[in-house]
Amino acid sequence: MNSLTSCPHCGNEITADSDFCPHCGILFDSSGDVYCETHPHRLSIGVCIICRTLVCKDCSKSIHNRLFCLDHRTIEVQQDWAQVYQSTEINEAELVKSVLESSDFHVLVQNFNSMGFVWDGGGDSPVSRSNLSKAAKVFVPI
Repeated sequence: MNSLTSCPHCGNEITADSDFCPHCGILFDSSGDVYCETHPHRLSIGVCIICRTLVCKDCSKSIHNRLFCLDHRTIEVQQDWAQVYQSTEINEAELVKSVLESSDFHVLVQNFNSMGFVWDGGGDSPVSRSNLSKAAKVFVPI
């Protein structure tokens, strides 16, 4: 079993033998010289936290101390969850959730409003009716 330690960049828990932090994407010095997948002549500074592509300074974007490749820089990340779908149609969000869960993904569906309401199938109540126009967001762990 691997012992755990903290990432020196973000402070999140990682295994002691990690080459990079899965939470922030930073490469550790112990990984040696690793080169960017897009620019093979440039040293990589980390990996995209979404797709794990090795990225250099020019083809990465740091957002809230997390590295993304240019293709994934617009994905919303909440803690260690990445948004994969958003809709104001709750039935569509529920369908996406059920398809992902049937493929063994752990899924979180949220409806963000001032109350922090999490949509769980709704029902006919003042709270659920007030959330019909608010976007439901489907997240999966990164």
